[in-house]
Amino acid sequence: MNGPTLDLAEARQAIEGLTSADLLRLERAGRIYALTAGCDASDLLSEAICQTIEGNRNCPREMAIMPFLVGVMRSRAWASKQKASLLPELVSMHTATDSGQAYYEPATPEPHAEQTALAKEDAAARRDALEVLFADDEQATLFLWADLEELSKEEIMVMNDLDITAYATIRRRMRRKINAAFPNGWVS
Repeated sequence: MNGPTLDLAEARQAIEGLTSADLLRLERAGRIYALTAGCDASDLLSEAICQTIEGNRNCPREMAIMPFLVGVMRSRAWASKQKASLLPELVSMHTATDSGQAYYEPATPEPHAEQTALAKEDAAARRDALEVLFADDEQATLFLWADLEELSKEEIMVMNDLDITAYATIRRRMRRKINAAFPNGWVS
């Protein structure tokens, strides 16, 4: 990391100085990344704090501790996603031949039909809930559809003729409205 960083005592002091509201904000941010990391938001936050106070992650002096911890959680979630894509293919072994010889049968990586149906149903319910939530906000609805189409930030900005400030304002408005509507995250 370039530039000076907080030493362990300073990092510990910065973390101890976090208020309850700060910790709630960090846990809320952790909920977003926990889905990708495959763990609980509080576990992800705890891991980010532990990595910081143990010196595995170093906070730059010019950066506040809250955005640093959010970045650590985002990094951990990204690493989990990358690791999951690199896992070796699972293979099951059966002895179904008459001679008793073992042969390998690759395990199917696709989820069962029931899991797929439930995932589609949950995704549809989430989409419908968000469309209802933003029914009175045309810009937010356009952003929602663009996100569902996995358009990039630049594509969304060009499509809606926005500068970076307007883009950030709309995203912030959406995030606040979602957090207010679903304070404990999505529950199907």
